[in-house]
Amino acid sequence: MKTAGKLSHLWSLLRVAVAARLPDKPVRHRVRGVELVLNRRHWLRHFTRGHALYAENMVSLGRLLEEAEGRLCMLDIGANVGDSALLVLEHVDAEVVCVEPDPEWVTYLRRNVGSLDNVVIEPSVLVGSEDAGSSMRIVHHEEGTSQVRPTDDGSGVRTLTTDELLANHPQLQNVRLVKTDTDGYDVQLVPPLARTFIGSRPILFFEFDPQPTALATPELDPNDIWQVLIGLGYEQAVVWDNGGRLIGRAATAELPEKSKVLDLPQKERGYGFWDIAVAHRDDPVGLLVLEKVGH
Repeated sequence: MKTAGKLSHLWSLLRVAVAARLPDKPVRHRVRGVELVLNRRHWLRHFTRGHALYAENMVSLGRLLEEAEGRLCMLDIGANVGDSALLVLEHVDAEVVCVEPDPEWVTYLRRNVGSLDNVVIEPSVLVGSEDAGSSMRIVHHEEGTSQVRPTDDGSGVRTLTTDELLANHPQLQNVRLVKTDTDGYDVQLVPPLARTFIGSRPILFFEFDPQPTALATPELDPNDIWQVLIGLGYEQAVVWDNGGRLIGRAATAELPEKSKVLDLPQKERGYGFWDIAVAHRDDPVGLLVLEKVGH
C-alpha cells in the first residue's frame, strides 16, 4: 500500500475510533449524493467517503434491468438503514421491498424510506422453509451491522420464510433483483430465495465471505453453494471485491476454484470478501446485464 493510501486508511480508522467514543445520536450523511439519516457510529459514514465505489455495482444492475424491462421490482434483504434502496431509487424507477429484522435499524429505515409509496418495510428475519416457525434474537452492533442467532425459548424477532415473504408481498412475483447482505447467512439464504422466486428468475446479488459464514452456519460448507446454484439454473456470475472493484466474469462452475483466493491472508489478496451477481440460464436479459457490468 502506498504511503498516501496508508495515511488515508489510518485516518479512517481514527475517525471510527473517535466516533465510537462519542455519545450516539442520529446524523445526516450523504452517500454518493443521496442524503440519509443514520447513527453517528455507523461505519457507512467512513467507508463511503471520497471516490468510494460503494453500491455502484448494485445500482448498475438495477439500472440496466430497468432500461431493458421497464420499472424494476427489487428485494433488499438486510436493508439496514435503507442506503441500498435509496441509492437504487436515485437512479432507477423501482419498487422495493426492504427486509430488516433489527429494531434499531428499522427505526432508521422508516425515517429514510418509510414515507415513500414505492417502498415496503418487512421487519422480520428471513429464513428458508426448513427453519419455518423458528425464532431468532438480534445481536446489534452500533457500528452498522447486526447478526441473528437462533433461540430455543420462542423469544426474539419474528421469522418469515421466503415463501411467506412472497405470499405477503405479491408484487415480488415480478422481482428482478434480489440483494442480500446478512452477515454470514447469505450462503444459507440464497438457495431458498432462488427457489421461491424461480418464476421471475431474478439476478441474485450477495456477499460471499467464508469466515462469517463458518461462524453463522458452521454446518455448511460455503463452497457447496455453487453446485446448488448451478442445479437451480444460475450458471453465470460476475465477481467484485468488497470495495466494489471488478474481479471479473466467470461461469458459476469455476467459482469453487477461484474462491480459494479467499483462504489467503487478507493482506495478500488486498481486499476482504466477494460481492457476487448470478443470472439464470433462461434469463437472456439478466445474462446480458452481467455481460455489461462484467466488462
